[in-house]
Amino acid sequence: MDIETTLRQAAAAAKAGRKAEARHLLETVLDADERNEQAWLWMSGVVDSDEERIICLENVLTINPQNQAARKGLAAFGITPEIDQPSFSVISEEPSAESPVAPPPASSIESIDADIPLDDSTKPDRRPFIAITLVLVLMLICTVICILAFVILSPPW
Repeated sequence: MDIETTLRQAAAAAKAGRKAEARHLLETVLDADERNEQAWLWMSGVVDSDEERIICLENVLTINPQNQAARKGLAAFGITPEIDQPSFSVISEEPSAESPVAPPPASSIESIDADIPLDDSTKPDRRPFIAITLVLVLMLICTVICILAFVILSPPW
């Protein structure tokens, strides 16, 4: 099977939400051609962690520094890519301590390409914290009102 066919199959699997299958096919393409810009771009949409996603996008820019989809994807993580990329990185199974990754901005992360959905599970859900904070503030207000009412309405001894 040729690289282009495998790449098309990987893209179709990624679009259908079959990330494991897409990743396996993309790894096959990248084993054959580690400088395949489209494979790295698609891989960024199917990897499991933000660190791997950033590595994929940086690899795209190493191959093509003008790739706007990769620049936009890195910008979603608060990373402004340099034009000269120092080296070509490979996704490792274990995160490296040498390259700490900042969390993505609190705004919603857009996909780097309309066809590549990013995993929303990496965004923190702040609604429970907001709800708990509101309940605590309301309880505090009620407590203050009750104390004031008791002090004002209690008969003098």
